[in-house]
Amino acid sequence: MMEDLGFILWAVVVMAALNVLMVAITLGVKALRAVHRRRTDARARRLEFALGESLDNGEVHPGLRRLGNRDLDLLAIQMVEYLSLLRGAERDRLVRLAEETGLVERSLLALGARGRWRKAKAAENLGYFGGPGAVGAIVQLFPNRDETLRAVAARALARIGTPEAARALAETLNDFSELTRLRMAENLERIGHEAVGPLLDTLGSGTPPGRLLAVRVLGNLRALEAGPALREAMRDGESPDLRAQAALALGKIGNPDDLPALVESASDEAWPVRALAASALGMIGEASTIPTLRELTVDREWWVRLNASRALANIGPAGEKALASLLDEGDRYTRDRAAATLEERGITRRAIGELDAVGEKGESARAMIRAMVRAGAVRYLERLARTSPDSGVREALERTMREAREGGP
Repeated sequence: MMEDLGFILWAVVVMAALNVLMVAITLGVKALRAVHRRRTDARARRLEFALGESLDNGEVHPGLRRLGNRDLDLLAIQMVEYLSLLRGAERDRLVRLAEETGLVERSLLALGARGRWRKAKAAENLGYFGGPGAVGAIVQLFPNRDETLRAVAARALARIGTPEAARALAETLNDFSELTRLRMAENLERIGHEAVGPLLDTLGSGTPPGRLLAVRVLGNLRALEAGPALREAMRDGESPDLRAQAALALGKIGNPDDLPALVESASDEAWPVRALAASALGMIGEASTIPTLRELTVDREWWVRLNASRALANIGPAGEKALASLLDEGDRYTRDRAAATLEERGITRRAIGELDAVGEKGESARAMIRAMVRAGAVRYLERLARTSPDSGVREALERTMREAREGGP
């Protein structure tokens, strides 16, 4: 019995000692962390002061020379924060300062580190303060199979934004990885006009996926000088996808000189080309293309009819009138599509408010509503006739619908 009691007491003492030890270790770790944080904050403040002085004086502050690795890491963080905000001469001065303090050289060396996160951090930093000279080193990360690392490298090149950076990104549009290609395209858009030349090269000689993405980016950049190459791709492209995307890109660019080529493309044998050619014509919005779009509204493919109807709505009063005329077409699908487009674009609601207007405006509005009734597209009209807050509008709509059902003018 006494032996058992002694064992229990011994166990209690050991547990108490362990608890005291754990508390001591915890407090010690917290104290060490607090000391480390205070020292780090103090170093950061000294570096920030020296950095500010260097920006003001245009010379490297003595406090930024011969820094250790930890201080260089802190300085890199502060420089990135500054560079994300500064523009013009101050930014150029800060980039030169990064070179003079050894940050650029250190980041270039870190690109060869074994750890991927060290590589990624170095690439990110070089995107801010590496300058054109860092492009070649950053490009060396592209063969790496790590998608995250390649994405960071691409974003760094986009920040540098030189023609060389754009060319490196454009060449990577031919990469085997679809995710990489999409990221490269996104960063080429960030670079802007400097990317147009490399993109045109990829369009001329890249792989099929690379050419397709080059076309999309050129359209998103509204690159007017890409018109001839895009027209050639739209006419002679080896795949329907390429021809279709080239048509859409021309629509985004919005040059009326491209209308003849787009009208020709509207009769392409592949329906995706016809569909995006219709969208492109709607983007440019020339009334002269209404006959072509009207033909596309009776196309055998649903997407073509949809895009053509919406394109007519984009053209303005003349396009809206042509769209309303489709309500008397013999094809039920064409009538339904025209009515749906008129409703979703707010054209029907606007016409209802103009039913009692005098002159051509009122007559056009009444003709449209009567045509919708004849076409059987009355569900939306009936709801408005019940719920419109304006009693005059409700009465005019009910009267016009009644006249249409009775065969009135």
